[in-house]
Parts: sequence; structure tokens; C-alpha cells
Amino acid sequence: MKPILKYEFHWDQYKGNLQNFYHLLKDEHSLGMTRFELTAEEEIKRYFPKSLKIIVIAFSFSIVFGILKGIFDYRVKDSKLKIFGNGSTWFIQSIPDFFVILCVHWLTIFMVPSLRIFNNSVWYNFLAIGFLVSLYPMMYIARITFAAIAAEEGELYIQVAKSKGFSKKKVLYKHIMRNSMQTILTHITPLMLFIISSLLITEYLVGYQGIAYRVYTAIGVAQTIGGGWPIYEPGIIIGTGLCFIVLVMLSQLVGFIIRKSIKLEWERD
Repeated sequence: MKPILKYEFHWDQYKGNLQNFYHLLKDEHSLGMTRFELTAEEEIKRYFPKSLKIIVIAFSFSIVFGILKGIFDYRVKDSKLKIFGNGSTWFIQSIPDFFVILCVHWLTIFMVPSLRIFNNSVWYNFLAIGFLVSLYPMMYIARITFAAIAAEEGELYIQVAKSKGFSKKKVLYKHIMRNSMQTILTHITPLMLFIISSLLITEYLVGYQGIAYRVYTAIGVAQTIGGGWPIYEPGIIIGTGLCFIVLVMLSQLVGFIIRKSIKLEWERD
């Protein structure tokens, strides 16, 4: 037998779907029902907080440890430890995130079976999953931090600070990092996008039933792989997309607030 994949698009059907969706929003104030006879809003309220914990952890880890990693990469760039600096950053970024997740999952199961960090029955599993989600975004911020610091080399204010007898460490943290933070914080929005894009594959591989995992079931991929007809749940997909858009907007707001506060602090100094 030769399977034939065929997809037909009809404008009338598309128009009807849009009209039905509009009437649901207008008359019932809902995104629609799901396969479990619950509204999309009820499903999102159930699953989104689980993923939100991971996103907050990954966002915090990426900024804090990403900046620290970038500073470390810069400080060891001319030493024998540079393989642990830019070398490790490049290496982690070159490995697909799903491969890293599978390796950590395998090592945890077979090497340390008593450490049940990916078990949904323990309360702290979101910390480990949040760290896995933050790996690639963390290396992204590390690269941005390194480039921002390196761009300040040779500036006049650095030479003046060194001429006053300030140590390299003090010049780096007190002067260079101040000017570099403006560049680093402009990448907070792409950072949030990286985290959201890594969320689906991570939740699916570790079996964490968050909103990204729920979107995977709402798309109907599992039924298609099994040879069945996909069951789409557009309310879940649209509602989750709106939630992610709000998160991206909030990340922009956070970056703006931090930049404004740092700028005011500089002006006071």
C-alpha cells in the first residue's frame, strides 16, 4: 500500500471557522470546548501555572548565570582556562537542546535513580526542568555579555580608571559592566522567546504536563503519528498563544524598567 497525504483548503470552511470562533467569543465569552468537555479557559488555568514556574526559573537563571558566565569567559579569554570559558559556551550552544535533555534524563535514571528530579510527584521537579530550559538561553546571554564587555576595550574611561590605580576586577565590575548592561538588557525579549521555544520539547521529553505539553496534545500530533485522525483544539492553541504574547510583552517591560533604573542610578553617580 502506498500512503497518500492530501490536504484540501476551502475558503468557505475557513470562513465558517472564523465565524464560529467569533460567535463563541461574543455570545459565550469563551474560546471553545476541549476534548475533555471543559472550556479552553479552564484547561489553560490548570496547565499554564505549571509552565509559568518553569519560565520564571529559566528566565532568572538565564539572566543571572548567563551574565556571570559571560564575565567568566571574558576574564579567562587569554589564559589556559579559556576552554572552560568561550570553549564551553560554544560547545553547549552547538549541541541540540533535546540531546542535552535526553543525556541528563538518562544519567539521572541510570546513574542516580534515587534522585527523582523529573518525577511529577515531587514538588521540586520544576527547578530541574527550569534549569534545562535555561541552558541554551543562558549561553546566549553569556555570548552577548562577552561581546558587550569586549566592545568596551580600549575606551578612554578604562585607561583613565587604570591610570588611577584601580584593579582589573574593579574596572570590570564598576565601570565596564555599567556600560555593558545597556546592551545586555536589550536582549531580554529574544531571551524570553528562546525560553518559550525550548519549553515544548523539554516538557514533552521529561513528561512534565504543563501548558506546552497541553498544546502538543491540542495540535493532534499524537493521533497523527498513531495513524489516526488528528483532533484539533483551537481554543487551547489560541489561548496559549495569547498567554505567551503577554509574557513576551512583560519581558520587554522588565527590561525597560531595569534599564531606566540603572540609568537613573548612573545619573545619581
